[in-house]
Amino acid sequence: MTDTLVSFVLPCFNAERYLQETIDAICLQTYTHWECVALDDGSTDGTLTILQAAAARDSRFRIISRENRGLIATLNEGVAAAKGEWIARIDADDICMPERLERQLARLQQTGADICGAWVRFFGDRQGEWHLPTTNAGIRSMLLFNAALAHPTVLARRSLLLAHPYPANARHAEDYALWCELALAGATFTAVPEVLLAYRTHAGQITQGKRDELRVTAQRVRQAYAQSALPVSLQPLAEEFAALAEPGRVLQAAEFRAFVDILRQLAVMLEGARGVLGEVWLDALQRTKGVNLGFLPGLMLLHAAMPLPASELPKWRRQLLRLTLSDWLWQKLKPGQKGGRT
Repeated sequence: MTDTLVSFVLPCFNAERYLQETIDAICLQTYTHWECVALDDGSTDGTLTILQAAAARDSRFRIISRENRGLIATLNEGVAAAKGEWIARIDADDICMPERLERQLARLQQTGADICGAWVRFFGDRQGEWHLPTTNAGIRSMLLFNAALAHPTVLARRSLLLAHPYPANARHAEDYALWCELALAGATFTAVPEVLLAYRTHAGQITQGKRDELRVTAQRVRQAYAQSALPVSLQPLAEEFAALAEPGRVLQAAEFRAFVDILRQLAVMLEGARGVLGEVWLDALQRTKGVNLGFLPGLMLLHAAMPLPASELPKWRRQLLRLTLSDWLWQKLKPGQKGGRT
């Protein structure tokens, strides 16, 4: 794919604080046959000035500036304006590694997939890495629960995104809705098992209002996908499954047992599911009230049937500690920062 043109689509809205770092990272790509379609979505700060300076230095930058239309319209406009065979998503506060395009194009050539993601490293207000599934089967299985690709890492066929634009009715969960739609349309997925993007987290990134709207939208997407993507024998349970899978829902002990019973069946029935379900049942355990040492034998069986990835073992050790304490005492002693996941 050495002659393939890749189009970065870079939506910007009042992004002057971090935008230059993002632009600098794009310019450092080891794969050089790219363009960047940068869209100023009605910014009122210095965003447009920064973009215009980038275009003056490097003709591979093309700038679109107009009134504010929102992220979804901006993304679709960027895809339509792009000239490349592949669309590389990037946000105006993230930093891609120099080898990002090179690694992803090699992965796409190796697998023949339509969409490629990568792992990310968080920096700023949150630290750590996000290791998502890397196979088509694993990504499709993870979509039953949540977005299985980090949106700003995605490299996707432009023809596919033109045929399936970002859905206007999925605000704040537009990427999750799109991946599910593409999966049901027969698209194939892959991801590079390396960190190729530094994902900045900072205050004000997602307001509580946006978070609430995202939760409602994602739940609608999750249920619709489950109704089609679950094995036929489990499809009558799609509504219950989606409700129990919702990451913000607090589970009772009986609900946890019902949920992991479905997970056990998925581990047997869905190709590639076993490798992603360990993280799912651990997340469900964290959301369950009233756990105690009586849970331990069943959890050990779960661990054997759906092993935890290495990245989840610290969480597992904390949950083992939680089993020995009351939930009241655990909440008093819970490690981590306020508002963080355990």
